[in-house]
Amino acid sequence: MDTMPSHDKNIYSPIETATLGKRLAQKAAEHKEFGIELDIQGTNPSVKEYFAPLLPWEICAVQAQTSNGKTLFTNFWERQIAEQLKRQGRDEIIIHVSLEESIEAMAFNDYGRILKQKPADFARGSFTDWARMDWAATEISGIPVWRIGDSAERDPEAPELYLSNIYRSIQELVSGRITGDKWKPAVVILDYLQALPIDPEVKTAQKQDQRRLQVAQDVFRLREMTTHLKCPIIVPLQAKQELAGENPPYKIPGVYDGMETSAIATRFDRIMSLWMPKTSYLIDSTVSNKDKTVSLTVRENQAFLKVNKQRGGLPAGRVWELKVDYDAQEYYDVFHNPKGAK
Repeated sequence: MDTMPSHDKNIYSPIETATLGKRLAQKAAEHKEFGIELDIQGTNPSVKEYFAPLLPWEICAVQAQTSNGKTLFTNFWERQIAEQLKRQGRDEIIIHVSLEESIEAMAFNDYGRILKQKPADFARGSFTDWARMDWAATEISGIPVWRIGDSAERDPEAPELYLSNIYRSIQELVSGRITGDKWKPAVVILDYLQALPIDPEVKTAQKQDQRRLQVAQDVFRLREMTTHLKCPIIVPLQAKQELAGENPPYKIPGVYDGMETSAIATRFDRIMSLWMPKTSYLIDSTVSNKDKTVSLTVRENQAFLKVNKQRGGLPAGRVWELKVDYDAQEYYDVFHNPKGAK
């Protein structure tokens, strides 16, 4: 006879609730096993103060339309996280899952930043200073980022990178079955949500609804992953091409502009959006809203960041106008909060 599972592990008494809250606050005070920060130099108000540290169970979306800097921004944030872990003496790793770039392309980005070269130089074969590259490789090797993705030298028998297999790969890594050492993940980065292949291990509906329902299912499964891994997950995701919350001339995606499913708006703890005006308008042009009360001059190195959502009564809605340094792969605030952006 089958027995019903006990549900007592999901139930917490008043004293257990108080104890767990205090324990988490103590971890935060000690800067141990806790909180993933975001900071952008020169921001006023400070992004670091406005955007509270990500907690171990939280999921954060970084959404943008195509070619608006999702991966660039996420890589920038990843380096900040690595610096934070080093500064706080946290013996943890960053796990970066990429369905957008190959392992080699990500390595070229790192080499380019460190050696002050364009990543394309390595792909073209125009860079041949191997001694400098060995030095840069040592620098890269000291950054605690483990990557899951496709490589030009990928084993043809490697499992397909749908979410069930990605989670297995992460579990094998952190459990020590791959390296012999157990690892604690500080954060998982999954780039990007809608690029995940259909997962044959998850039952979905009819074929015409399969992609939409798969994305919704993956959102729910990410919540399970944060619980089991005890770390936040940062998820770049694709925004719709037709935005619901557009505020001309600004085209910054809103809370409900994630492509494929409304589960993104309801299930994610944090949502931030990116927009590069040069993808919508001509560089050096000046664009306005319909009644000409708000105008914007479009620049090559310009981007906007908006915090759309933060759970727990935290503030949301702030917009920053940023400068992008493509060579250094960095973001800075040199304009402060732009007039008219909401």
